[in-house]
Amino acid sequence: MKKGFTLVELLAVLTLLGLVVIISLPAIINRVNNHEQKISEALSKTFYAAANIYVENNLEEFDTSTTHHIKLSTLVKEDLLDSSSISEYHDYCVKVSYESNQYTYEMETSCVEG
Repeated sequence: MKKGFTLVELLAVLTLLGLVVIISLPAIINRVNNHEQKISEALSKTFYAAANIYVENNLEEFDTSTTHHIKLSTLVKEDLLDSSSISEYHDYCVKVSYESNQYTYEMETSCVEG
């Protein structure tokens, strides 16, 4: 009597494993995307908080009738952000506007500081 698996048994196991992967892959991808989005939102909040501190420390530079852009590299130079936190975002800026008696902040992928 021979010991081992037949080709049909091996193919059946491989087919079942393939089905498990196909069924579970969309859920795994979705979970990774949600995780990346949460990280992005957390980083944005960190960038906005740093920009808010920068604005508060430099109020005389911020005319309330004008929109300003603060480069993330400027926030690093001012020790408001760690350089490792902006490695992927070094060209990004925080757009600062004054609306309804308060400053609002928005991320921009490229800008001219001012």
